[in-house]
Amino acid sequence: MGNADEKTDRLAKTLLNMFADTWKGRKNCRGGIYRCGTGSAMYYIWHANELHASPDGRLSGEPFAANYAPALNVRVNGPISVIQSFTVPDLGRVINGGPLTIEIHDSAFREADGVAKVAKLVKFFIDRGGHQLQLNAINRDQLKDAQAHPEAHRNLIVRVWGWSGYFVELDKPYQDHIIHRVEMAV
Repeated sequence: MGNADEKTDRLAKTLLNMFADTWKGRKNCRGGIYRCGTGSAMYYIWHANELHASPDGRLSGEPFAANYAPALNVRVNGPISVIQSFTVPDLGRVINGGPLTIEIHDSAFREADGVAKVAKLVKFFIDRGGHQLQLNAINRDQLKDAQAHPEAHRNLIVRVWGWSGYFVELDKPYQDHIIHRVEMAV
């Protein structure tokens, strides 16, 4: 998913609808209802060791993508195709609305036209009915240097999952995950 492939995106829509239907109206122990969602909080790291390999090429024990986002190490055609795919399912059926996380190389923000392109990307997401877009401006080389020399990168802030944090203060599995996320250009 993430390449604007109609067959794959239709399957994702069907699966999300089945997921939502399975939990519709179920009561929890406090009398409220369960609401399914696509956000993964910290579980994309925590549960990775408990779950077997997945059809997207993720090996047993490897982390999942954060949130409702392209799987790690899976080639996608770029941020537009990702938005096209990830806005096909009806995210209104899940409580947290599919927080789509996209990593954009930091060079996109160095020139005025890059900023304008990212703004158009955000507008495209909104126009397609997207619910929540989390953009992270990253530079893999800088992140690797921050792991090796944390004292030189104390102020480096990254988007982790629904929250941001100082990169050098994150546990190594989270640092590694951010480094391995799909880095895109605009």
